[in-house]
Amino acid sequence: MAINILEMLTDALGDQVVKQASEYLGEPETGTKSALGMLLPALLGGLAKQGSTTDGAASLLKTLSGSDVDSGILGNLAGLFSGGTRTESLVGLGTSMVKGLFGDKVGSLVSTIASLTGLKSSSSSNLLYMAAPLVFGFLKKLVGERNLDASGLMRLLGEQTGFLKDKVDNRLTSALGLGSLFGEPVKRAAETVRTTERYVRDYTVAEETPSIWRKIWPWLLLAGGLLAGLAMFRSCQTTEKVAVAPAPAPVPAAIPRPAPMPVAVALPAKIYFEVGQDLLGEVGQRTIADVAAGIKSQNLTVDITGYTDRTGDVAKNMELAKQRAGTVRDALVAAGVAPNRINMKPPLTIAITGTTTGTGSDAEARRVEISKAY
Repeated sequence: MAINILEMLTDALGDQVVKQASEYLGEPETGTKSALGMLLPALLGGLAKQGSTTDGAASLLKTLSGSDVDSGILGNLAGLFSGGTRTESLVGLGTSMVKGLFGDKVGSLVSTIASLTGLKSSSSSNLLYMAAPLVFGFLKKLVGERNLDASGLMRLLGEQTGFLKDKVDNRLTSALGLGSLFGEPVKRAAETVRTTERYVRDYTVAEETPSIWRKIWPWLLLAGGLLAGLAMFRSCQTTEKVAVAPAPAPVPAAIPRPAPMPVAVALPAKIYFEVGQDLLGEVGQRTIADVAAGIKSQNLTVDITGYTDRTGDVAKNMELAKQRAGTVRDALVAAGVAPNRINMKPPLTIAITGTTTGTGSDAEARRVEISKAY
């Protein structure tokens, strides 16, 4: 009997994971639970799609066999979302897993989850990266318990499509290109029904044809005689002149529309953040929208650099600068910028002199710059 991996995984995680993740992200539990409820079936759907071919299942089995994937991760969740080194390692591993699974569709997945749940884009991406190692680890545990090879893994994942079909939001199905995973069996069944109906219809007509001809044959002979007499009568009439319709007026050539002008964008653009925060404000969001439109219009490639000042703990400042740069990157991807057009640069430290207010201050150091790559 087929097992429901999504149901088993959801039961294993429980509400405690939702609570810990929401506290780490600084988001409401309801939004975090809703987002996780969408991300888990989406991740399993991506795994099912990858494992739907022999080569894909073999590649996935190789990934699961790696030392980075922890089959016992669900039994050791304490402190996993505390924000320390373990959480950072989890997010880093999840980032690699998600990008290997969805490629350039990650930005669409993150923006769709954010818009459906009300979570910030950075929170949606972090939750996605934290959930991926849990899903991979749970799948590795099942593979070990059942001693599955590539064909066994392929069969196990194929059994999940029926459980996942109504669990993956249609908008996520479209964003991740999972339509073929859930739609093809229905399509094939519909084709079979149509073919069967056509065969029965044609067979029935063929069987009934002889009896029909016997009934209508005398009437066809009578109709043929009447048509012949009518033709002889009309041949005696005066030939009428046929009016020739005037040639249609030539259609005027379509006036070509001018090509759209590229959207001008002033670079470098600066995105400012509040003290200790990596969240985009309204001004930052508008700046991101303008920059994204310019990048797409002019086919630009940009560098993203986070800045920090020399005050406080240097390591924490550098990590916060990285997080802010990641927030800007995710926002650009969510706005439609291809990830390969974004280069992430190491954080830079600037010296603060004079007063702590106004230009050249601590506030000026709390920024991320988007500049044209050369």
